[in-house]
Amino acid sequence: MIRSIPFVKGHCGWDVVTLIPADEVPETERLAASLKILDPPVCGGLEVGWLGRVSDHNEMPISMVSSTARNWIRMCGGMSQVIGKALVETFLGERLRIRSAEPELRFELLTPVGRIPVSVEVGGGRCRSVTTSMNAYLTYINREGIESLKSQGIPILKVGNYAVIEITELEAAYPGLDFTRRDLGESLIVVNELLRNFAAMRRLDSATGMLFDDRVEGGGHFRVFPRFHSADLSAARIPWEFQCGTGGIAVAVALAAKKRLPTRSGAEPLILEWGSQRTTPDPYGIRTSRLQLECEGTSVHKARFSHSVIEILEEGRLHLPSY
Repeated sequence: MIRSIPFVKGHCGWDVVTLIPADEVPETERLAASLKILDPPVCGGLEVGWLGRVSDHNEMPISMVSSTARNWIRMCGGMSQVIGKALVETFLGERLRIRSAEPELRFELLTPVGRIPVSVEVGGGRCRSVTTSMNAYLTYINREGIESLKSQGIPILKVGNYAVIEITELEAAYPGLDFTRRDLGESLIVVNELLRNFAAMRRLDSATGMLFDDRVEGGGHFRVFPRFHSADLSAARIPWEFQCGTGGIAVAVALAAKKRLPTRSGAEPLILEWGSQRTTPDPYGIRTSRLQLECEGTSVHKARFSHSVIEILEEGRLHLPSY
C-alpha cells in the first residue's frame, strides 16, 4: 500500500535533501522509507531528515539517512541550513511548533553528535541567511581522531571519517590529470580507488573525500571538491559540485593541522569556494561557504558556517512506492 507523506524538498548548493515530520512514519520503518525516498522513482536527493516536534525551548530531535552510506548518519551540515529556511518559509514551522520571530529565529537540532545550534536571519517572513554552529561536530571529529595516512602513495589526512586530500599531491603522482573534474574519467577513477582503499582501511561501506587547493577563482581562500564514494556512485551522478557543511569543517580542521589557515582566530572568516567554474560551470556561479573559526594552536575548537545558496524546491505530499 502506498503511503502518502507530507514533505519539503530543498537544497544548499546542489546538496538536495527531503525533510519529513518524524511522526508520519513509525521509527522502525523510517530507514526503509528513507531509501525509497532517495531511490528512483521518487529521487529525493542525497539525504532524508526526520524532524521531531520542537520542545518549548526550540529543541528539535532529528535523524538523518544518507544516500552514500544508505544508513543513518550522525550529522549533515547542509541539511541544517535547509531546515532553517524551511521552518520559516514552509508548513514545517507550524507543523513542528517552532516559535519563529523576526529578525532572528534560533533553535537547536538534537543530533547523534550533540546539540547543533542554528540561527536564521528573518526579514519580511523570509529566510535571509542561516548560520550553523558546529562545535558538537568538532568534538566528535576530535574523538574520532585526526590521522595522517597514505593510499597508493598519496598523503591523506583522516579527519573524523573524512579523507582530506590536497589536489597538488594527486597532480604530482598523476601528471596530466585534472582532479578538479567530477565527470567520469581517469581522474575520478583514481580518486574513487583512493576512497575505496580508505574505506577498506576504516572498515566502512562508503567513503567521503574532500579534495582542495588554493587556486581560487572568486576571491575565496581555498577551493573544495567533494567526492563521495559508494558502490552505486550515487553522488557522482550529480553534474555539479555540491556544498557540504561537515566536509567544509573537515577541510578547515585539516588546514589548521597543516598550519595553512589564512585567517587568525576571531578575525575574518575562512571562505571556501565549491568546485571550479572552469571545469564544471555552475548556473549559480561561484558558490561559497563562510566559516568563522576559533583555534588553539593547530586545532579548531569552535566553528560556525553559512552556505551562499539555500533554496526550497517543493513542498506537498509524496507517495512511497508500493514495492
